[in-house]
Amino acid sequence: MSSRGHADSASIDLQRDVPTTAEDIEILRRLRRETPSWFSLTPAELEALIPEGALDRRPAMRPDARPFVLI
Repeated sequence: MSSRGHADSASIDLQRDVPTTAEDIEILRRLRRETPSWFSLTPAELEALIPEGALDRRPAMRPDARPFVLI
């Protein structure tokens, strides 16, 4: 994959292009502290996030897939 031009000319300068106030930063930090990570969810809680029938509509593995085995 290659880029079609000089990336610096189209890159986003977060200081200039994304206006963020000190209040925005404080709110984002507070939300990060207060929001639990999905890593802390139990298997039952993770399973509850998957919509009913989702795995039937889009199985995790193709029916004809061969298992990967390390020899």
